[in-house]
Formats: sequence, C-alpha cells, structure tokens
Amino acid sequence: MSLIQTAGQVFDAVQKAKAGATAYCTNFFPVETKLKSWIDHGEMDMELHDGAAFFFRKNRDFLHFYFCAADAMTLQREITTLSRMKTERIVTDLVGNEAALNGLLPALEPAGFRRYARLQRMARIGQPESITADQQIGFAEAADSQALLGLLEKSFDHFGEQIPMLYEIESAVENRQILVARRDRALAGLLFFETQGLASAVRFWTVAEPFRSLKIGSALMHCYLKAHAAVRRFTLWVNAGNENAIQKYRHYGYAPDGLLDHVLANEMIHP
Repeated sequence: MSLIQTAGQVFDAVQKAKAGATAYCTNFFPVETKLKSWIDHGEMDMELHDGAAFFFRKNRDFLHFYFCAADAMTLQREITTLSRMKTERIVTDLVGNEAALNGLLPALEPAGFRRYARLQRMARIGQPESITADQQIGFAEAADSQALLGLLEKSFDHFGEQIPMLYEIESAVENRQILVARRDRALAGLLFFETQGLASAVRFWTVAEPFRSLKIGSALMHCYLKAHAAVRRFTLWVNAGNENAIQKYRHYGYAPDGLLDHVLANEMIHP
C-alpha cells in the first residue's frame, strides 16, 4: 500500500497496467480536478501488481475500489492477493450494460464481491421551462454545509450512492451548485447539481421528511431547470429499484438512456 501524493503517480500507474495489454479492463476514469482533491485530503492509496494497478479511496467507514488490469484473467489473479479484501469494507462500481457486468463479475467474485445495488442513468433533452420559480428557493450558504450533509446521509445509502464528504459539499456551496428550499428558516430540501458547458447532471435531489407532500421537490426541480435554459442535455443516476423516484424523474421529462452502474460490495458489507 502506498499513499498517493500526486495525480502523476496515478496516471503513471494506469499506463503501466495498459502497457502491452490485449484486453485492458478498468473501472477507473478519474477527473483530474476531483482526483487532485481526493489526494490533497489524503484519501487515495494504491498497490501496483504484475499487469495491474489497484486504487483505494477512503470514504467514511469504507473504501472505494478501482482497478486497471491488462485483462480479466490478470485482474482475477491479482485481486485475490489484496489482503484488505478480507479486513475492510469495500465497494466498487462497474458502469455499462448487463453484459459488461457479466463479463467482469467472475473476475471479482473470488475477492468476495457481490451485487449490492443497481443504478440507472436517466437523461432529458433541454427545453424551455415556463413555470415561475419559487421565491423561497435559493443557493445554499456556507453555514448550511453541515445540515446539507446531514440531510444527504438521512436520504441516501452511503455505500451505494457516493454521498460527498463535507469538504466536497463546502466546495459545491462555494461554486453555487446546491439549491435549497427553506421553510421557517429550516432546511426543507436540496438539489445538488454539476454543470459543464451545455450538459448538467443532478447529483442529489431530496426533501426532508417533515416537509414532504408540500411540493418542495417540485419547486426545486423547476427552479433548477429554469436556471439552466441553455443546457442541451440533463442527466442523473437513480437506484433502479426505486420506482417512486423513477416516476418522479419521468414526470420532468427524464427517461432511461441504457447506461447502468452496478454497485458491488465485498463480504464485509452486509445488506
């Protein structure tokens, strides 16, 4: 295990795993800005093996696991030598279709990975939003950060849905990426998004339990869509088993686009 100090170490390790590979396989597609933030917060370490590179990111009480390997056979051989698979709680993601999961799952099963959750991506084509925005919707403030984290932790599964760390929430607040609804000064709901150019993704959308059935979620979504009139494509990830959430997104014009995120957990995590 080696604590990662620079993004260059990561990219060098990936290239070593790719060298001479005939059937390269990976679940690691790092965005450099996020990778640098993880490294700066001391969350990333790695192990280099023959034909493979393994990366671990600390997240609360478990680890996110990423792999790069010359082929599936190399992955299966080397992953069984990782001692942490038997001693720590670990989650990994495989993004693709069912065929992608079925092709790699046999290589991961010997290390104890099993299906934990299944997320599906939904997309919406940009179109004008005509509904007037709720005046009680606005951007989150720095003082809201801890409350935002608390609401996310109550609303989502931290193993399966990648809840951000407090510092990531603070950064999103600073960059005006979180809309909030307030009722009697209380945080009633939030919509956390990331926008780049003509594309925007909803990361989290939730309403605190005491304020549900008051159309706060609807107000947040309409405000978000109205503020992104220039966006051409909207996306989000949702738990494929949460039919209630899926129907809500369909109401706002989202539809599955065929991409899946298969979340796997090792034997240290129990359903």
